[in-house]
Amino acid sequence: MSLALYPAIKLGETSAKIRRSISRLTTGLNILAGSSAGDMSQGVGLKAKGKSNQQVVSSAQVALDLLSSAESALIELAALATRLREIGIADTNSTNDASDTAALNAEAISVSDSIDAIVSSAKFHNIAILGTSAKTFDVTRDADGNTTTIKTTDGITATNVSDATGSNSTADTAIGEIQTSLGHVSGHLTSVGGFQNTASALASIELESAARLMDTNFAVETAKLMKNTLIQKYATSMVTKANEVEENKKLLIL
Repeated sequence: MSLALYPAIKLGETSAKIRRSISRLTTGLNILAGSSAGDMSQGVGLKAKGKSNQQVVSSAQVALDLLSSAESALIELAALATRLREIGIADTNSTNDASDTAALNAEAISVSDSIDAIVSSAKFHNIAILGTSAKTFDVTRDADGNTTTIKTTDGITATNVSDATGSNSTADTAIGEIQTSLGHVSGHLTSVGGFQNTASALASIELESAARLMDTNFAVETAKLMKNTLIQKYATSMVTKANEVEENKKLLIL
């Protein structure tokens, strides 16, 4: 066997290893150039699930923002309804003169109008979040696209008072409906937060697992590239020397 044959064979193997390392380093993918097809299949599946769970996290955050907006509006409504009740109680005082009654009537109408306006106009991303009837929304809860229904209110009846007389009774109705609405919102803030936390944890685990299967370990691959580049240089030099020896043999024979 020619002295140059064995180094030449190893030179070819080393060149192939260098090409694999360059391919992995330039693409960032460890699944190229002869890696396990099983790793690639699992990695693609895990990455898809991880990305889907990231979308669940994003969708859940929108739902949480909607619920937080509804909660803020309901807290303000509770304060207004409480004041409307106070006005109604104050109106029952027989010592009120005409000016007192007029002032109470004016405030009752103003507070009532404010309550009704908030109920009818409160919006998140141009979507009504409260109303005189129930408001429900579907929210994605997992990476399979399953949804859960959240509710911000069963409906808050319009107060629509024309004076202070009996406004405390009207306020009691509103307060009860606001309390129920706050219960819905509070419960869904907890449940949607749970879905979001679960999806976030799953996304992190799945994407990390996919990366281990698919992504290049740059430190290891760079070390391999440097090693094989040095081997290639030495092998090339050895092939050259071996060829020179073979040529010299021919000259001696001639």
